[in-house]
Amino acid sequence: MRSAYRRILRYVPRYRLALLAGGGCVVASRLLMVYAPRLLGGALNALQDGTEAGVALAVRQGWAFFGVSLLAALFSIGMRRFLVGTSRRASRDLQRDLFAHVERLPAAFFDQTRTGDLIARLTSDVEAVRFSLGPGLMYVGSTLVLFPVAVASMFQLSWHLTAVALLPLLGIMGLVRILGPSIMRRTRTVQARIGDLSARAQESFAGARVVRAYATEGVEERAFRRENEGLVEETLGLAKTRAVLTGGLYILGGSAQLVVLWYGGTRVISGDLALGYLATFMLYVGMLIWPMISVGWVVSAFQRSAAAIERINEIFAEPTEVEHQGEALNLPTPVRGSLRIRDLTFRYPDAPEPALDAVSFDVPAGSTLGLVGPVGGGKSTLLDLLTRVYEPPTGAIELDGVDLARIPLAQLRAAFAVIPQDAFLFSTTILENLAYAVPGGLAPARARTALELAGLDGDLAGFPRGLDTVVGERGLTLSGGQKQRTTIARALLREAPILVLDDCLSAVDTQTEARILSGLEVEMRRRTSLIVAHRLSTVRHADQIVVLERGRVVESGTHEELLGTGGWYAQTYAAQRLEAELEGLA
Repeated sequence: MRSAYRRILRYVPRYRLALLAGGGCVVASRLLMVYAPRLLGGALNALQDGTEAGVALAVRQGWAFFGVSLLAALFSIGMRRFLVGTSRRASRDLQRDLFAHVERLPAAFFDQTRTGDLIARLTSDVEAVRFSLGPGLMYVGSTLVLFPVAVASMFQLSWHLTAVALLPLLGIMGLVRILGPSIMRRTRTVQARIGDLSARAQESFAGARVVRAYATEGVEERAFRRENEGLVEETLGLAKTRAVLTGGLYILGGSAQLVVLWYGGTRVISGDLALGYLATFMLYVGMLIWPMISVGWVVSAFQRSAAAIERINEIFAEPTEVEHQGEALNLPTPVRGSLRIRDLTFRYPDAPEPALDAVSFDVPAGSTLGLVGPVGGGKSTLLDLLTRVYEPPTGAIELDGVDLARIPLAQLRAAFAVIPQDAFLFSTTILENLAYAVPGGLAPARARTALELAGLDGDLAGFPRGLDTVVGERGLTLSGGQKQRTTIARALLREAPILVLDDCLSAVDTQTEARILSGLEVEMRRRTSLIVAHRLSTVRHADQIVVLERGRVVESGTHEELLGTGGWYAQTYAAQRLEAELEGLA
């Protein structure tokens, strides 16, 4: 557990003053709490005297008891303010650092990790850590101060009575030792179940349109119900174990009070103990019950926290993207955008065959390259390697004569404006989605120009609030074609020397495609452009077309040259043209 908490302890130095102040409040409040019962016991003994002087002393002792209790309460408020407040700020820092780390993890991590599980670690797991480090540490500190001082005061009053009171309380240690491992084990299971439930809900919500299209709401509800019932079952098991622990603690604490009342009462009746001292002793025993009970609660909280920290540390242990391989090399200024690919071979982890095998070709600066081929040919993989979503082999790709693997990531990706195949939009306005690619904000006039180039200007007039229309999560309120054209406009606003279109016109018809490509013509002439397409009409005007099949370059040339070879390109183009003519007749 100590090693698990090392990362959390890194946040301690920045809040040392608040922690010291909180620790001081803990010590002061608990010492005053231990002193207060002595004043009350003295007041009761003075009243037993029955004299006027005794009554006056009792009044003074009573007022002193009130004052000391008030001061103890004020220091308790300070204790909570400093310690709990610090835990809130530390959890904020932890969440911020965890989020920043996740943002820098490679694509392979997200390929194997569910979003819902990540959200659970970022929220419920961080909260479990905060709860133990705030209230948990506060109660631990309180117990460490209160328990020995109170026991020492009890020994001063009567060591016989102290021994009798502590016997039931010592049973708490055994109870915690017996039930602690079970609580830890069940806590880990519950945290994992929370992640599973979050992932199930997130996937269902994200795929709402698919669920409705296939009328599988019932299937999703049943799947969610199974996950939810599993979580409830594990949570109830944990709650039962905690209930046994808490109940046992209360029984042992109550037994201690009962034994003290019986044994102390007999000594008061026999005259061996003053009533005021018995009252003081009863207050001390009551004062010790909560610290002893809180031991079990704190143990449970720290065990849950340890399980949460293990899950958080699993994410921190994941290596972030490689900034660059070997010595960093900067791109020349300005970036021209020429690409050189030589003998590029790449294999995904655990894949039986390489996704790309000895791929070689050049893309001169300012030219347009079309990438086509059968599904699974390696086109998107090649684009991912160009932007180092996946790490390419050293020396296999050069940008403006510089080894791609040695260029710092931020500098490399600033050279690309990528329009992905999966058109992703944030749940905000169209204008804010477009401005995502423009540091410092975006003027509406410039946004409209980009939308016009992307062929969305006609649709914009039909949106309820124009550029201020909220598109919903993942652009849910827009059609597939509208989302694709919005992402095209967003990429155009990014002044990058290389423009990448990853099959981003698949959701529009051929007429709209032709109009968009016509609008992009000027933009593509001033940039290096890479176009991945399944519809070959999209790339027929490219300066060079490369056909990838099973990770290999099987054809290369211009549109006219490839038509003359009679290969895959010529056959596919003829089939697509015939299909388009038949659709026109229909």
